[in-house]
Amino acid sequence: MLNTTVLLVDDHALVRQGCQRILEQYDDITVIGEAETGEEALEKIETLKPMVVMMDLSLPGLGGLEVTQKIRSQFPKVKIVILSLHTHDTYVYRAFAAGASAYVVKQGGARELEGAIRAVSTGQVYLSPLVSRSVIDVYLKYAPQEMGFEDCPLTNKEREVLVLLTQGLSSKEAAQRMQLSPQTVDVHRKNIMKKLDIHNMPGLVKWAVRTKMIIIEE
Repeated sequence: MLNTTVLLVDDHALVRQGCQRILEQYDDITVIGEAETGEEALEKIETLKPMVVMMDLSLPGLGGLEVTQKIRSQFPKVKIVILSLHTHDTYVYRAFAAGASAYVVKQGGARELEGAIRAVSTGQVYLSPLVSRSVIDVYLKYAPQEMGFEDCPLTNKEREVLVLLTQGLSSKEAAQRMQLSPQTVDVHRKNIMKKLDIHNMPGLVKWAVRTKMIIIEE
């Protein structure tokens, strides 16, 4: 029987503990490590060599999407299961565009964790039942043209800065969230405005909404 090894990545210890308790009941699934941040996850992937990484989208420092991209680039054999609170289609699109193989909603049942891990370990894609199945079909058909993930002129760090600023955070608050200096955030902000040729916050918000970088909940 194939033993699937899993690394849990979430900045909340209770979430990691809950996932481990769910998964430890299966003899052929073994949690071999945990990480609180994206940076720690990348280090542990290199040393522990898990088959599957189960990861939250919202991580301090490197965001879940950026970590997913790095994993796909540096460790292409590792399968990524995103564990998220968000059910909005755009979060799902971006997760799969970044390289995830499964998207599990935290509000779902415990068996979803098992189902996702078994699916990705055999080369399949898994999508939480709480998210419309049509999301996958739409993604496969239109994502390369509509998501603009590869064509975006901003770096991963600049995208993260932009999202925080459009949420109303000051440079100081964004710096604290990203564990950077306010001066570094200001440099990113200036680079964003220069690259997009947009020099005011309302314009940046409109651009971020239009490109689905941020989502206005209805």
